[in-house]
Amino acid sequence: MANKTTKEINKNSSTIEMLWNQLFQNLDSWTVRESFRENTLLQAANLFAENVKRNQANVMDLVNQFSKEVKNWEKTSREELLTATISLQSLFPIKSYEDINDQLDHIKNQSSESILNSLENLVNIQIVDQYVSALAKYIELRRNNRILYVKSVKEVASIIQMNQNTFLSIFTNQVKNVFLPFGRFMERSDIK
Repeated sequence: MANKTTKEINKNSSTIEMLWNQLFQNLDSWTVRESFRENTLLQAANLFAENVKRNQANVMDLVNQFSKEVKNWEKTSREELLTATISLQSLFPIKSYEDINDQLDHIKNQSSESILNSLENLVNIQIVDQYVSALAKYIELRRNNRILYVKSVKEVASIIQMNQNTFLSIFTNQVKNVFLPFGRFMERSDIK
């Protein structure tokens, strides 16, 4: 039923068949629109990956420059802290002052590592490729699930449509027999 053209359906179809055809056409057009959206998303992701790869040199320079600035900032900050806390050295025993400095160095090293590691991830092209690959797999999964969904909806709808048509023809024949009994006599007289 869903494969008939619109002209065939309009010429020799009932209203209910036209409604079912409209349902199938809407379902098919939804599938086409979703495929278009997915293709557009995948193309945008591929363009993004290409731009990242193209701008890799710029990103690497940016990361290196930012890393130098972070290290200089940390060095300056550390020196200013030592200058500001030099007077505390006389108040604290040597060991505890060294422990404080070690803890501050440890905190500084952890914070700089976390900042620089996140920047190094920008340089890693594999992450961009993995992102595009994961997106392509997700879109393929959506397409397969949509195809299965549309197929099952059409199968169930075809069964319902067939049952409706059967019911409608039985009901129509009964109504014709009750309200138009002369039609039977006219058909018999045409046969003779």
